[in-house]
Amino acid sequence: MAMEDNQCWQYQFPHSATYYEDHWNYTRDLVRRFLSTAYDDWIVMVVEIEVEAGEWDIVAVSVWDVSYVNKRIHGRGYRPNSPLIDARQFGYGRRDADHKHVTAFLAAEQESNQRWGMDMADRDGVVITFNANPQSTPHYERLGFGKMGQQVIQAPDEEEAVVVNCLAY
Repeated sequence: MAMEDNQCWQYQFPHSATYYEDHWNYTRDLVRRFLSTAYDDWIVMVVEIEVEAGEWDIVAVSVWDVSYVNKRIHGRGYRPNSPLIDARQFGYGRRDADHKHVTAFLAAEQESNQRWGMDMADRDGVVITFNANPQSTPHYERLGFGKMGQQVIQAPDEEEAVVVNCLAY
C-alpha cells in the first residue's frame, strides 16, 4: 500500500500485507487529518509531474510540522495537533506495525528539528534539520541541503535497523 519502496516505512510497518485493513484504515485516517483545515500545525505539499498532456501523476508528498508558528503565538503551554494520537483514539489498531521499530523511529524523528521549508526557514531565520531516507537524499542535496552524517535507527535488543541521512539547510 503506502510507500512500499521506502525502507523507513517498511521498517516501521513490516506487517502491512498481513494486517492490510489496519494499515489502510490508520493510514487513510492519518492522511485525512493531515489534510484537514482543523490541523493547522501541519502543511501537506504534493509534487506532481505531467506524464501526458493534461494528465498528472503525484510523485512526492511531504508533511511539514509548522507547530512552531502556533507555539510562538500561543506560548509554552500550546499543545500541537496530533493526528497520530487522534487516530488511536478512534480505535484504529496497528497490528501492521512493529511497535519497537516505530518507537525507535519516532524517537529519532523527535531528536531532529523538522521545520516548514526552505522559504519559511529563510524568512524566519531558522535552520532546517531532518532525517531523510537514502532514496530521497540526492533530491534534497540538489536543493541545497547538506548531509551532516547518518543516524542508525534501531529498536533495543534487535539486529534489524535502518540508516537515515541527517540533513540541514
